[in-house]
Amino acid sequence: MTKPSRLSSLCVLAAILLTAVWLVFSTLVVPPLIESAYHGESLPIFNRIISGQAVHPVTHYLGVWKRITYLGLILILATLVSEEGHVRAWACSHVPLLLAIVIMIHLLPLWIFTYFPSLDGPTHLNIANVIRKYYSPDLPIFREYYVLNKNLDPNWSTYFVLVSLMSIVPPLVAEKIFLSSYVILLPLSTFYALRAIRPTAGLLTLVVSPFIYNRLLHMGFYNFSYSLVLFFFVLGYWLRYRDRLTHRRILTLAFLSLLLYFCHLVSLVMAYTAILLLALLPGLRELVQQIRGRQVDFSVLRQAFRAQLLPALYALLPTLILAMMFLARQGITGRSTQSFWHRLQGLLALSVLTSSDIGEVWCTKALIVLFCIVSCSLLVSKVVHRRIEHWDSLLLVVIAYTGIYYIAPNEMAGGSFIGIRLSLYPFFALILWFGGQSLSEMKEWRVAIYVSGIAFMLLGLHTLQYAALNNYLEEYLSGMHLVAPNTTLLSLAFSRHTGPIAAGTPSPFRHASGYIAAQRNIVALEDSHPATGYFPIIFRPHLSPPLHIAIVKNLRNELPQADDTDDLDVDFLTYPQRTGGRVDYVLLWDVRQEQRNLEATHAIFAQLQAHYELIYISPQRGLMQLYRWKDEKQEYPHN
Repeated sequence: MTKPSRLSSLCVLAAILLTAVWLVFSTLVVPPLIESAYHGESLPIFNRIISGQAVHPVTHYLGVWKRITYLGLILILATLVSEEGHVRAWACSHVPLLLAIVIMIHLLPLWIFTYFPSLDGPTHLNIANVIRKYYSPDLPIFREYYVLNKNLDPNWSTYFVLVSLMSIVPPLVAEKIFLSSYVILLPLSTFYALRAIRPTAGLLTLVVSPFIYNRLLHMGFYNFSYSLVLFFFVLGYWLRYRDRLTHRRILTLAFLSLLLYFCHLVSLVMAYTAILLLALLPGLRELVQQIRGRQVDFSVLRQAFRAQLLPALYALLPTLILAMMFLARQGITGRSTQSFWHRLQGLLALSVLTSSDIGEVWCTKALIVLFCIVSCSLLVSKVVHRRIEHWDSLLLVVIAYTGIYYIAPNEMAGGSFIGIRLSLYPFFALILWFGGQSLSEMKEWRVAIYVSGIAFMLLGLHTLQYAALNNYLEEYLSGMHLVAPNTTLLSLAFSRHTGPIAAGTPSPFRHASGYIAAQRNIVALEDSHPATGYFPIIFRPHLSPPLHIAIVKNLRNELPQADDTDDLDVDFLTYPQRTGGRVDYVLLWDVRQEQRNLEATHAIFAQLQAHYELIYISPQRGLMQLYRWKDEKQEYPHN
């Protein structure tokens, strides 16, 4: 190894090591130290640093430290930029190794914390556990409340994987392995698709890194997250072999599209849109040329369409049939509650990557600016030189994806949040278009390093959030050992913004009882997913809690805030009489003072006082209260 190459390697490794150490230090060491010093429980030297307890809450000092964390990550990025020549020389000759290192850094938050805070993640563990133990003779409660869905519906891939993993490792470890696979596979699938377009475009894979920990992953949409992986693999495979689709490759493409179907329909539709659009272009191009020559030869047109369109249709048709059968069962009536301007704002703000955290907002603004600069510079260059390249056809895919984003309903066929899902694909298509351009090594490196810097900034912000939320999740689950197996639990979260959760951030407390259900083998009554009809397990209609307990309207499970005027009717005391079911335990989370005078709150506590006993209050902050049916041997009253 020459001296320059050795220096380049040292610069890169030092920057990566600094990033990893800073993330661990700033999220695991400092925040607990700030909290203990704020309460005067740390070393005297640290206690004296914080002296404004009467003026500022502890969250103020944690916010100050968050800004210091931003600054540290910026300084590390500045170090990389200052040594650009050495780092670029190393990175461009070690793309797979660089990609592996970036992936490893993104894996850190999954393994340094006990829980990955997400909205629906615990529910997926619960459903997988029910599937795995459905026929267990020791757990008749599962067969009492659920039936297995026999339809071949989407959204099942997560459970195939989790059930297999949970047969080997505990549920929490299974979730970590599952999410780690996603973090690894999303960049690798992008790498595969980019190299199908241009073999030297691998460095641009780093542009997808800010999209790994997106808002949809934090909402716990694990099936959809894996569909992004399959989206790039399906599209990349077709791009690689579209001119030579043999029978074996058609079968492989059909199998990949089937896997994509079992992940999510949205990604399936977007992959099919790109494939069919690009497959039609050669025939359309030939048609335009013949019209200009005023002589149309239909045999030539048939040959042009047959070369790429028909093999693609053969591969995609079986999965398309399954998709149409699903839509026929669910219905295709759509509902949109978002205006054109709302969608435009969401796209330009890249809201799919953010909550209301100001740091995330600035990071996504920087990312949007970078996409705009690169796109405009490439377009201007093409106009000036009057040059259209083969892969510029991907711009049509960008336009198509943007159009679909604007016209698609936000809810359809039982699915929701369709708009925010669709907002990802114009950017994914742009990344593939970047890969098809003749960029210099210098330009590719600069794009990759700046996007990676934004990705590390976002990762640092997420890691700080995970650290704080894990503390609250541990409190939520602290009484889990008191819940007996083969029972039922109704969890009522009075607040969606406990602790550090910013407004607009997916709350991990809405379905956190799924962690209890998966580890204690119980039925989580507030879980609305089995009531939708397209998950692998379905509530028996006569026992379905969303129908008979009326946990909340529209299958949501937050209770009203003080300014809500519409009280909710949560009737779990008469549920056994009306259905023959049971509510063995009730868990209350974060009952706020301003909520205690609400009529709905009074009704809940009246039911608890009638037939339940308080058996546990969390010692940390007293936010979690666990109630049990007063006499476990006493049968529930029936009609």
